[in-house]
Amino acid sequence: MKYAVPTFSYCGFEAFAATFAEKKCWSVNIGDYMQTLAIRNVYRLSGVRESDVIEIDRDRVAGYRGETAVMILNGCYYASSFPLPRQIIPIFMGLCVDEGVVVAHVAYFKEHEPIGCRDSATCEAFRRHGVKAYVTGCLTMTFPPRSAQPSNAKTLLVYGGYAGAFPLEALQSAPQEMLQTMEPVSQRKIVHRHPLTPRDQRQAEEHARALLEYYRDNASLVITSLHHAATPCLALGIPTIICRRHVDSRFSYIGNFVPVHVAPDFNEIEWAPQTVDLSEVRRDLLDKAAMEIERASERNGRSAFARVGWGGRRSLGHRLRQVIARV
Repeated sequence: MKYAVPTFSYCGFEAFAATFAEKKCWSVNIGDYMQTLAIRNVYRLSGVRESDVIEIDRDRVAGYRGETAVMILNGCYYASSFPLPRQIIPIFMGLCVDEGVVVAHVAYFKEHEPIGCRDSATCEAFRRHGVKAYVTGCLTMTFPPRSAQPSNAKTLLVYGGYAGAFPLEALQSAPQEMLQTMEPVSQRKIVHRHPLTPRDQRQAEEHARALLEYYRDNASLVITSLHHAATPCLALGIPTIICRRHVDSRFSYIGNFVPVHVAPDFNEIEWAPQTVDLSEVRRDLLDKAAMEIERASERNGRSAFARVGWGGRRSLGHRLRQVIARV
């Protein structure tokens, strides 16, 4: 049996197709691939061998006909994804969908309840339609904290496009010295095909990995409008400020840890925030993920962990806590 991570071709995204038809290029949201990296990391910490990890395109997942695979669904999914094919054993942690998806596939979700949701709005949508659900947050909050502070520390302004565009008016109250040394970083990647090929998708994931390492090794502070810049950076132990143009329910869980600033409260920004301790969140998410992976494996008659000699669920918990203590 295999263990799947999502990739993203954006097949069927009409707005991207139209941009590409007009300009012969468009840009990919690298935050999507931060989730891919997080799921890979969860599998690794849970004892899944790298040779057993495969990639499944989120945007063609309904057509998957390969080997049986456990798949963590962390991120945004759409009505066209469900019901998942029988070859996929789903683990719902960090799922984000709109209410229309819930309505269209209530029966399927009830088969797999409770559903772990990335934010309270998704959780409430499931509950309104009789599906048991709870909020987990995003698995990008499980990245290990960095082991050392950067020697050449930088303030990074990490921005995106579309809804993730940064509200520049938020910087009006920032210290002048900060503005003079701030480094802008785009978390999007220009591409020249639509939909993306498997090679394009691998390159996008490597781009995400390079950005994550750059944040880890260089940032003393991250100022961002992006969920999947904020959550990885908070997990790494980087002080983070979130500024958005508008209130967005997708940020409801992360708002428990840091303020999500929107107009007109930009004057209230604390420009020297403290590091947030996510150790308890990380431990709980990793523990829950490992147990769900084991349960999914057992449902298919094959334990991911017995194969590596852990001897079952009890030793898995012990092993996982040893790992967490190191990260």
